[in-house]
Amino acid sequence: MLDKGGRRSASGEKRRRYLRWGRIAVTIAAVGYLASRVEPRDVLNAFQRLSLGAALTAITVVLFGLFLGMARWRLLLRAYGAIDVPSWARAAHLYLVGHFYNTYAPGGVGGDVIRGVAGRKAFGDLDWASATSGVAVVFIERVIGVSALLVLATGAYLIRPIPGIENVGLWAGLGLGAAACALIGIAIAPRLAPFLPEKLGKPLRALPRLYSIWPFLAAVFLSLVIHSMNIVAGHAIVHSLAPSVTFAQSAVVMPLVSASAFFPFTVGGAGVREAAFAALYGTVGVPEATAYAASLSFWATQLISAGVGGVINLFVPLSGTERD
Repeated sequence: MLDKGGRRSASGEKRRRYLRWGRIAVTIAAVGYLASRVEPRDVLNAFQRLSLGAALTAITVVLFGLFLGMARWRLLLRAYGAIDVPSWARAAHLYLVGHFYNTYAPGGVGGDVIRGVAGRKAFGDLDWASATSGVAVVFIERVIGVSALLVLATGAYLIRPIPGIENVGLWAGLGLGAAACALIGIAIAPRLAPFLPEKLGKPLRALPRLYSIWPFLAAVFLSLVIHSMNIVAGHAIVHSLAPSVTFAQSAVVMPLVSASAFFPFTVGGAGVREAAFAALYGTVGVPEATAYAASLSFWATQLISAGVGGVINLFVPLSGTERD
């Protein structure tokens, strides 16, 4: 007979199992619905227009974005006082293998856990460094990434709105405000915690203290560059399939498409990402079948770049303590 803690654990596992199967069901339903809207032959014809140069450009740019991601992680470790920052070779190993687990493993956070454990070791035995410092830095990195995405999406929309999606000014302003609050909040959270009610202050106290502002600001800047790389990669593919699309149009559309990947009820954003491609690029005259082909091609660049980490892990596996 299970005790109270055991019942809670079993109940939590059951909820996670239902959520996992629910996400799979929603993903299948979304993909099936979108597939019913177009002729498969039209999508295949669109694929055939994708040039090798555009595909290689997109893959190269995505891989360069991963390199910048490694640099951002190392900067954040320094910003939060780590005393043993992983070397470039070690950071590349952990980051690429982590990207593989994030992409291919259910849940999409396995790679973050791996880097979190390795990052915890970077803080050594300092008294002020909690056991969760490494994991907290990876969480902060995620928040910075999402905030940078909001800034790009908002800025691109405000500078050059696309006909058909003009009426999102309020949401753009709210997104920019949310990004600013998130960045300022995670920077001052531990100092702010003592002045907040216990329920709000407790999770903030668990975040590590920011010790150097310049590496933090550099990490924010790199996040903007990383998401800009996704714009370049996405535009290379879309422009190859639909030459009338300009880079300025992709600069507005691609951040919004990237934001759709955070939809929590599908696996890896599948279905939602294709719908976003079709709806947003449809406003600039891209046929639905072409948009689906572009979306699947862009997703393939993510799978290929993540596959690099899988190959690395095959030949140089992570230690058991890093996987735990």
